[in-house]
Amino acid sequence: MAVEFLRTMEKGTLKPDAHIYNNVIGTLCKDRMIDSALELFNEMPEKGIPPDVVTYSSLIGGLCNLSRWEEVKKLMKEMVFFKIYPDVVTFTTLIVDLCKEGMMDEAEDVIGIMKQQHVVPNVTCYTALMSGYCLEGPI
Repeated sequence: MAVEFLRTMEKGTLKPDAHIYNNVIGTLCKDRMIDSALELFNEMPEKGIPPDVVTYSSLIGGLCNLSRWEEVKKLMKEMVFFKIYPDVVTFTTLIVDLCKEGMMDEAEDVIGIMKQQHVVPNVTCYTALMSGYCLEGPI
């Protein structure tokens, strides 16, 4: 439905912007429709709408939820290449999902990258790490 509305907007005088695309992409990712979200993401530059950190964060979250880790790595590298830097939301999303998967070394690596990039980990990052360690067994 949201994609249909986006298509209707494109035909009218009010053209969708990054904010509209981000809302639709975010919704698709939450509904686990990541391939549809990626299609919209790929359309954005073709239509002169540059993706931003919100776009990438939504996609990274959607890919993490589906354990599509190679695609997550690709998007993270692509972000930096285009000088769109991950923020605390991007990193936190990644850390939470890595911890849910028991990928604690990788989650700790992300914390290290955050610190290198002067992004301060928030309480959610540390809570995810604690939960992940608790899932591993005796503390």
